[in-house]
Amino acid sequence: MRRNIYSRLAVTGMRKNKRLYLPYLATSAGMVMMFFILATLSASDSIESMQMGSRTTQIVLNLGMIVVGVFAAIFLFYTNALLIRRRNKEFGLYNVLGMNKTKLCRILFWETLLSFLFSLVLGLAVGALFSKLAELLLARATYGAVTYHISFQPMAFLLTAAVFGLIFLLLLFFSFAKVRLSKPLDLLKSEAVGEKPPRANWPLAVLGLLLLGGAYYLAVTITNPVQAVTLFFVAVLMVIVGTYLLFIAASVALCRALQKNKRYYYQAKHFVSVSSMAYRMKRNGAGLASVCILATMVLVMLSSTGCLFMGAEDALRRQYPYDFSTTIYYQTGSDMDPAILERVEKAVLAVTRGREKDLVRYRTFAAFGEVDAEGVAGHDTGEYGTWYMMPLEDYNGIMKTELSLAPGEALLYDPQHHYPAGRFIVGDKTITLTGVLDEAPIERPNEELEGMSWALLVLTEADWTALVDAVTTADGREFSLGWHAPGQTLAFHVTEDGADREAAEAAQKALQEMSLEDEDAILYYGTFALSDMRSGYFALYGTFFFLGVLLSIVFLVAAALIIYYKQLSEGYEDQSRFDIMQKVGMTKKEIRSTVNSQVVTVFFAPLVMACLHLLFAYPMISKMLVVFGIDNNSLLLMTNLGCVLLFALFYVLIYRLTARAYYAIVST
Repeated sequence: MRRNIYSRLAVTGMRKNKRLYLPYLATSAGMVMMFFILATLSASDSIESMQMGSRTTQIVLNLGMIVVGVFAAIFLFYTNALLIRRRNKEFGLYNVLGMNKTKLCRILFWETLLSFLFSLVLGLAVGALFSKLAELLLARATYGAVTYHISFQPMAFLLTAAVFGLIFLLLLFFSFAKVRLSKPLDLLKSEAVGEKPPRANWPLAVLGLLLLGGAYYLAVTITNPVQAVTLFFVAVLMVIVGTYLLFIAASVALCRALQKNKRYYYQAKHFVSVSSMAYRMKRNGAGLASVCILATMVLVMLSSTGCLFMGAEDALRRQYPYDFSTTIYYQTGSDMDPAILERVEKAVLAVTRGREKDLVRYRTFAAFGEVDAEGVAGHDTGEYGTWYMMPLEDYNGIMKTELSLAPGEALLYDPQHHYPAGRFIVGDKTITLTGVLDEAPIERPNEELEGMSWALLVLTEADWTALVDAVTTADGREFSLGWHAPGQTLAFHVTEDGADREAAEAAQKALQEMSLEDEDAILYYGTFALSDMRSGYFALYGTFFFLGVLLSIVFLVAAALIIYYKQLSEGYEDQSRFDIMQKVGMTKKEIRSTVNSQVVTVFFAPLVMACLHLLFAYPMISKMLVVFGIDNNSLLLMTNLGCVLLFALFYVLIYRLTARAYYAIVST
């Protein structure tokens, strides 16, 4: 009997405080479930058997495991501290009645052990139940193969148990330290002791505004996508610190200002709520800032990963406009042998057997360097860019046009509108730009990613050959232009899934045979099948979206629980105050009005602030998405609006539930 007394006291205490413990245990089990699902997917056979992108998918899932594990540790420490604070009076009573601190620690040991076992068993059970569903959803998001056999990964069970066993062990040591360092009288009075009412700290408030202003400035002024990725984490840290300072310091100043407004302050529904907030706003500010940061993380993750997933096909088509393409590169333009491409085409068409359509052949050449305001290329005095060149005959064949040019004339496609002149001059060769093209058969997102300008020049056959020879055979002292080897491309769409992959294999085989026959015939070549490229794209983008949804669920639950515990803890602390107010004449209707005033005034501030963070982060997010080939601002805008609306609905629901719980406590 005596041996079981501590475990029975632990169970009794948890049962009597079920309003606090049930959400805590459910959240702990949810963290275990999320971690276990990610661990299971990372080691899944279906992920390893992916044709392309299996390694990328595993890396992203492993990063997700780390994020969930670290966040679970931080969040469980936060909620455990609230639980211990709520139980302090109970422990102080035990201590006064003769139970020493060692025995109190035994109760805490049993509470922690029972919490760990409950969370682990429930989390693993639910995780095992839904892991296959998660695998199917991931396969759908990544366009991977779907398998319906169920298998469990022993390492996932062991890893999850080890990680959360360590977290709960640290929680136990933390609880021991809190009890050991407390005095019995302090424990008994813990609920009656609020934080000292802090004074408005204007230096911290100004510092918070400066940090937020600096982060916002970075977000809206960065134009280079690579630089946006580099500075994104700096801006995130500035936003986090600035948000905490602003909520902690500026919120106190707001309460002081409201108290000075007699018309607002001296009303029944405002008097109690504002004075209560001012007394504990330092702790409230930190909690509200945490909710704001979590809300911002959810909005940014869902909008960016959702845009990545929904825009993946556009990004893929922008990079690879045809289902199949093979490009053969030569040392110089004069050595370009059309017979080689004809041989490759014959081998490819023998495999596709009429399953191809929109077949095109074209030649391109690229030079890169600086072009000055007069159009002179290669003198290191102008804007750096890449200048692609294509014969007019090839352009007309692809675009189904009948354009014409005179010798020495060219048409320009300049998507970024950066070309500085009306001419293009290389050495003693001058090309006059006589028109502007609205569309082009090629796109070059890599140049945009690197922040470089690029343009396409369409020239006559003779001018194209002359420019290729001028650039590739020039003496280095004449002008400074780099160049990529000229090439000829065969490309087409397919009418049957998998035909592009068969064509790519045939092209590779033919080109390898020709390379063995004559090593000097081809400089190098590249062959692409859209279905293979799609697998790689969606392995990355689909996994990001899947992980973004999982982490968003984790952060949403965490934000809801922070709000819930904040309302409960303040409800218990305000209970005596509202009891006194009722005795002096405050009605239940006035109490409900006061509760609504307090909740609306405080808890909708994180939502408004999170939306403001997202608004200023929008330009930086759009630049970062360019790194992944997504250049669709309308899609990103719609994704952002959808995420904000969904989160606002969730937030309103949490507001109604927590306000009801707060009211139930203070009105009893």
